[in-house]
Amino acid sequence: MASAQSTEAAKPSTDAAKQTQAQPPSDQKPAAAPMTPAEKRKADLQADTEKLYKLTQELKAEVDKSNKDTLSVSVVKKAQEVERLAKSIKERSKQQ
Repeated sequence: MASAQSTEAAKPSTDAAKQTQAQPPSDQKPAAAPMTPAEKRKADLQADTEKLYKLTQELKAEVDKSNKDTLSVSVVKKAQEVERLAKSIKERSKQQ
């Protein structure tokens, strides 16, 4: 009787495994219609703006950790990266 229960317990797990194998991975998106140039530009600007926000948060955290008299090289490099990205976003925004 115990062996019958153990095989029944094993059945649902194999069924679940078959179901997960049959489904496509969730990270794959269905094919979308091609974007117009304006939509692509907007999506690129939004992505870069999100990246800029993340970089500024990281920069703030590094500045908060630094000494009041000195800044680390990583803070200076991150500030330059923020500046370059902000300038790029600004220039592309003007090109409407």
